[in-house]
Order: sequence, then C-alpha cells, then structure tokens
Amino acid sequence: MRGRLLALALTVVMAAPLGVAAQALPDAVRAAGVTLADWDGVQLQVRRAAADKKISERALAGVCARMGIELAKHGHLELPQLVSLLSSKADEISALNQRLSLQAQNNDPATAALLQSARAAIDAGDLDAAENVLEQARASARTARENSQRNEAKVIATEAEVKALRLDYLGAAADYAEAGDALPPSATHERWQYSQLQAGALETRGKLFDEPQPLLDAVRIYRDQGLALAPRATAPSDWAATQNLLGAALKVLGERGDGQALKDAVAAHRAALEIYTRDADPADWATTQIDLGNALERLGERGDDQALQDSVAAYRAALEVRTRAVDPTAWGHIENNLGLALQRVGEHGDDQALQDAVSAYRAALEVRTRDHDPAGWAASQDNLGNALEILGERGDDQALQSAIAAYRSVLEVRTRDRDPADWAAVQNNLGIALRVSAEHGDAAALQDAIGAYRAALEVYSRDRDPADWAMTEDNLGAALRVLGERGDPQGLQASVDAFQQALEVRTRDADPADWAATQTDLGNSLERLGEHGDGRALDAAIAAFHQALQVFTRAADPAHWARTQNSLGNALEAIGSRGDARAMQDAAAAYRAALEVFTPPTYPADAKTVSASLARVQAVLDNRLR
Repeated sequence: MRGRLLALALTVVMAAPLGVAAQALPDAVRAAGVTLADWDGVQLQVRRAAADKKISERALAGVCARMGIELAKHGHLELPQLVSLLSSKADEISALNQRLSLQAQNNDPATAALLQSARAAIDAGDLDAAENVLEQARASARTARENSQRNEAKVIATEAEVKALRLDYLGAAADYAEAGDALPPSATHERWQYSQLQAGALETRGKLFDEPQPLLDAVRIYRDQGLALAPRATAPSDWAATQNLLGAALKVLGERGDGQALKDAVAAHRAALEIYTRDADPADWATTQIDLGNALERLGERGDDQALQDSVAAYRAALEVRTRAVDPTAWGHIENNLGLALQRVGEHGDDQALQDAVSAYRAALEVRTRDHDPAGWAASQDNLGNALEILGERGDDQALQSAIAAYRSVLEVRTRDRDPADWAAVQNNLGIALRVSAEHGDAAALQDAIGAYRAALEVYSRDRDPADWAMTEDNLGAALRVLGERGDPQGLQASVDAFQQALEVRTRDADPADWAATQTDLGNSLERLGEHGDGRALDAAIAAFHQALQVFTRAADPAHWARTQNSLGNALEAIGSRGDARAMQDAAAAYRAALEVFTPPTYPADAKTVSASLARVQAVLDNRLR
C-alpha cells in the first residue's frame, strides 16, 4: 500500500548565520554531530526570537543550550526541532518574568528580593542559579506564610516552569503535583489547575521523547484527578476542559498504534461538547470541534469511513466560528486539516471529496504563503499534490501535472540539507505522481520517478527508518514494473527484488495491511514475468495473491479484495491460456468475484476492465465446449 506522507505540523526553516556572535558549543551537542557553524545558525535564531519577544538574549541562549544538551543526551537532537522550540520558550521566559515580578510585588520583602534575584539569573542565562534561588524563595514563602499555602504553591509551580524550560518535564510534573499538595483542602479549583499542568508536563515529555509511560500517566491524571476535582455538576467548564485535554493525550497514544485510545479520544471530545456550546462558548466550542476532527481523522485512517465523514463535519463546524476574517492563521490551519479528511474520504472512491480537498488546500494556501509561512506553505502544497495525484490516477492528466508541479515547488523549500526526512517524503510523493504520469504515456516521467524514489532511499535507511524505507522500496518496485512492461529485460526482476526487500520489513504480524498490499504488488510483477514465459513466476504470483487475500477480505476491505481478485484472475488466465482448463475456470471465478464489488455505478473504470477480462475468458471457455 503505497503511502503518501501528509503534513499537519509546521517544520522549521533555518536561515544561514549572518555574522551572529559566536556562542560556546556544548560538548554534548558537538558529540551529536553539530558543527560550530550549525550552532552559530541556531544562535542567530536565538537572537531573532529574543528580539522579537523582547526578552534577554542571554536567557534564551541559556535555555537553548540546555535544550540542546538534553535532547542530545536522549538521542533526539534535530536542529530544526530545536529552533522550532525557541519561539515558545521565549514566550515562556516572558511569561515567567512577568509572573516573578507580580509575585515579588505580592510577597514579603525577603521572598520578593529572592524572586527578583531569580529573574536576574534567568535574564543572565543562568538557569541553575535561578532554580537555586527559587528553592530559597520557596523556603522563604513557606516561612512567611503571608499568603498561606497558596503563595507557596505558586512558587513551586514557578520552579516547575523553570524545569520545563530545561526540558525536565518529569521534574516539572513532580513540582506541579507538589504545588497541588501544598494547597489548603478548600482550594479545589487551584488543585485542579495544578493537576492539569502536571498532566500537561507529562504529556509533553511523552510526545517530545516518544515515551509511552508519561503519556499513560497524563491520561490517568486527567481521568482520575482532573475529572474528580472538577465534577460536571458543580464545575462544568473545568470538567469540559479536562475532557478536551484528555482527548488530546489519548489521540497521541492512538497515533502510536492504540486504536482504543483513538476511540476514547473521540468520546472525550464529544463529552466536552456537551458543555461547550456554540452560543455560550464559541471559542472553546470551535477549539473542541477542531480537536474532535483531528481524532476522527486519525480514526478514519484506520478504515472507519463514518469517522472520516464526522471529521469533515467537525472541521466545517469549526470554520463557522474560526473565520478567515477573525483568525486567518487558524482558518488556514483548519482548511488544511479539512483537506486531509476530505482526501481520506476521496481515497475511498469519492471524486467529489477529492475535488473538495483540493479546494480546501488551495484556500489554506491563500493565507499560508511561501513568504509569510514557508513551512506551512510547504505542508499544504505537499498535501495539495497528494490530492491532485489521486485525481490523476483516476484519469485527470491536468491534475496529475499540477501535482508534479506542486511537489517540485515544495522541494524548493524542503531541501535535503535543511530537512532531509521531509525532503525524502516529498521525493517519494513526486515519484508516485511521475510513475502515474508514465503509466499515462509520458515515457520520460518513468526514469524521473525511479530517480525520485532512489533519491528518497539515499535518506531513508532500513535500520533508521524501516517503515518509510519499505514504503519507498514498494513504490520503486511499482515503477520498475512499468519499466519492465515497456521492454526493459531487467525491470521486472528488479521490481520483484524491490517488493521482496519491502516484505522483509512489512511483515504480516507487524503490519498486515501493508504486508498484504506488497504481496499483491509482488504478485503483479511475478505475473508479468510469467507472461514472458516463466511458469514458476506465475505459480509464485498466485501464491502471493492468495497470501494477500488472507488479509484483504471482502468484509474488511472490499476494494483491495476486489483488486486482488482481479490480479489473481490475470495470473490464472495466463496459465489457462497455456492449456490449463481448470486455471481458466478459476480465472473466470476470480473475475466474477471482483465484479461483486466493482459495480459500474461505484467503480466504473474497474468494472469495465474486469468485465472485459471476464468476457475474454468466458469466450475461451465457451469455445472449448464446442
């Protein structure tokens, strides 16, 4: 099953350093493969972010260095990701400075002085000193008790914010939990707030470092603590907010393979919408509709057609409130996500949904411009190419050429040097479009498609990127098959080799749907070899198709079942044409099975092709009976 990589999140485009002052390159960062020139480029982004947010450059540089060290220690250091965090970290520093100033005003003189010293340490970029001073401030607040336990809790929570700046999200979560425990029993709402912050820190840890346990802990806290501290009957708004946050955490688990978590995420967002109404809470209602749409779209990717339809409805509902005039950035993001959901619907045979997806992506590109938002522009442009490419597969050659142009324009922003993974993904998508163009008669496009896949494989490796590597090998195999069908004696065997390579990663146990799709692809290439006289290849093709049909059942996946039945019919017909009457009868049976799904109203092109094959086989059978 050849994948198209769809983009929701923004990527970071790093500018080349323009004379920024050299900053010390931490040893851990250097050990991760970052050069001083690379680091100077990051420091330029630090300077710009600090100036943009009007905060201390030294503060942000200190945070940046600590982030780099922490990410490198955990093997997650990618400079574009590091740069993408700078703006949010700058916002956190700004908010932290304001909070420290306000707390200094509202505390006793001794605590206030310590809080001011902590702020000065942060501005100087010395987070260790800031945390040490805050520990002193915590003790001072506890001793003073002027604002009782609430002030102590605020200082502990501020300490948690410092830990979060250093990417110590586990420590931050522990501090938020301690802050909640420090509150008096009557402070139910404040304890609820700290429980949400605790869960949020754990969720961030789980997402950033790809760790399941912190995500599971976040879900538990939202469910067991957050909902208990905010009963629906007495605190409906807080209860709804917790449900929405719970849904977001569950969605992340679902994206990592937990199908039940996705269903639970949908249920949580829908629960929130029982409280948030468009009339009373339009902003929260729209936000929750977006989150619901995201969870439903992920559920739809797993074959739930109704979830896809519901996702489209949720995004369209959100657009009634988040209009372009009110919030153009959010509007563009929702239009992009609406396009993704519509594209999923379109992939199941709905051409109008694909046309609507194209319109949604083009709407998003009206605000996600290349000059203003190059990463967002590239994401929507790539998605636009995906939708156009599917239309091209269905016979719209103009859409196909537009898809190729879209992918090539994306490669001007997503370069191999700046963003190798996304560059490889776009090369893969470009290869698909070029291969389809070649199948439609563009001879030159075939070699370009093969070149695009091989370019992607220069980045994807079996050890580091097994799923992407196998997907690209599968796509390369399809292009090589076309090459073989056009007379290249090596193309068909090379195609078989590529599919067999992919099957070393795409196993039935680990990935049954992709395994079955590649078995079908392998069978098609073997069948072509068999047409050139290789009887053993035909037998192997039939075996591959039968393997695929163990997963592609009519009940679970009727379209792929029917396509595999048609391919099986082709192989059986090839054997039957050599005098095997039983194989010819089996070919007719396979074609008839395919036509049970490929009806003219739903699949007109497939129905026409399979009907012609059945008529051809039936004519042979009838002739043999005379």
